[in-house]
Amino acid sequence: MSFIDARELPENAHLTGTVVIVGTGPAGTTVARELAPTGVDILMVEGGSLGRSPEHDDTLKADQRSQSVEPLEKARTKRLGGASTQWGGRTYPFDALDFEDRTEGGLNFKGWPISREDLNPFYQRATVAAGVKNMQYTAAQAIEGAPQHLMGESDLVNTQGIWRWGPPVNFGDVVTDELADRGNVRVLHNANVTHVVQDPETGRITELKIQSKPGKFLTVSGDEVVLAMGGLETARLLLNSNVGNENDQVGRYYTIHPIGEVGKLTMSDPKAEGNAVTYTKSHDGVWVRRNLQLHEDVRRREGLLNMGFAIWYDEPRNPDHGDPLLSSFALVRKMLTMTGGFKGTGMHRRYAELENPKAHVLNVLKGLPSVGAFGVHWLRDRILDPRTLPSFTRYSKKGVYRIRFDAEQAPRVEQRVVLSDVEKDAYGVPRLDVQHFIPEEDRRNYHRSLELLAEGINATGFATYEPPTLEEMLTRPMVDATHQMGLVRMGSAPEESVVDENLKVWSSPNLYLSTTGAFTTGGMAGPTLTVIAISIRLADHLAAKLGL
Repeated sequence: MSFIDARELPENAHLTGTVVIVGTGPAGTTVARELAPTGVDILMVEGGSLGRSPEHDDTLKADQRSQSVEPLEKARTKRLGGASTQWGGRTYPFDALDFEDRTEGGLNFKGWPISREDLNPFYQRATVAAGVKNMQYTAAQAIEGAPQHLMGESDLVNTQGIWRWGPPVNFGDVVTDELADRGNVRVLHNANVTHVVQDPETGRITELKIQSKPGKFLTVSGDEVVLAMGGLETARLLLNSNVGNENDQVGRYYTIHPIGEVGKLTMSDPKAEGNAVTYTKSHDGVWVRRNLQLHEDVRRREGLLNMGFAIWYDEPRNPDHGDPLLSSFALVRKMLTMTGGFKGTGMHRRYAELENPKAHVLNVLKGLPSVGAFGVHWLRDRILDPRTLPSFTRYSKKGVYRIRFDAEQAPRVEQRVVLSDVEKDAYGVPRLDVQHFIPEEDRRNYHRSLELLAEGINATGFATYEPPTLEEMLTRPMVDATHQMGLVRMGSAPEESVVDENLKVWSSPNLYLSTTGAFTTGGMAGPTLTVIAISIRLADHLAAKLGL
């Protein structure tokens, strides 16, 4: 494999490949990784550098009138490895219901043109690529001696599920370490694709227009072209190129995963928490954590969107908890806002709005031995363990916790991005105008799910959960998990989607979109495992098409 810096190529250089893949994150690298053993000539195109650069990240800024998504230049990055360089490694497959049409209650949206059953063999391969080894997503499968039901069997709440965390995998390392020995793979970096050129008669993509520096041009062409960028940048490129948008579908149905920590959960026996509130290692050495959901039949009956729930530590910002570790955590989060990074921007800033910082310092001073012991534990599991401890957790001596939720949004045609008519980046590409919100209908839906969660938990006697009020759910800020779904969705007809079941753009015989933006619905699970799965499926399709 060779790395080619586009800035060092002559003006108007032209490169070719049998398969051209734009993007080196989880999707693009997976397609290349699967195809590389066939010997086919692969040209990977990366807009950014081998490392992070402010110059490239500046191209990701957007016109954000909406406050429901984080600042896009902070939540994304343009570099080798793409989104995986910011990925925490959490994985969970989409549920079967996530792929289906939903018409119950107030829901009314289309499902995927493929089913969970269709994707199952690719999910199995994706778990290996994501570093989580297998599809053991229940506690009984993954945790030795774990009870099948966390809090007793419930007709409302399924407590068997677990999240699985990868090391996490930086797919930029996969490119350099695994694909480096392949003579049929080249990586063109510092190559900002600004236009996709389509033959008006055949629909074929004839070339990609690229700038290595503002005003320095080159082109790339290939027999098969795969755009494997994030959903937002994929939509932006297609809109700027006027490709694939014959039915005004590009940029629409934009969904995210609203998240939050709500309500008050009090354990009946604070000492009987088991693995309910923290991470544990599975029998095969993978970090796992309990994921609660309402049973599928409950969601069908009630017309509910998908939500995942976890028992979460008490509110750290209020020093009345008296916990030295929670106060330490709150103070660290406060300091992170000074770095200007992702955690210090947007709605994440509210996590650092401390009540009485002096009281937090006193809590820490009173509990220095426990803070020191935690530091040793953190060094061992977070810093030194190759399988990084995913995040901070804390047992409560009082048995007091909150519920953390990861929620699905209903896809809506009016949730969209368009090209800004005011702002352009340094390469002359219009920035995105983001028109996204979390509507009242979704918020009411989340509240009903939390009510049923409380009913189910309280009936078991394991704990008592007081959910938030409807008023709180209608008005509270909900932090965006920065996932970019919809936008160039998969469907059964061009009138309602951008790509078909094989991720091929309807109006082109050789343009494919391997991106979270192709998700028809978002479910509640993070998208990385699923985008790896559909990328493996796409690679198999391309191999068959090319006769490899």
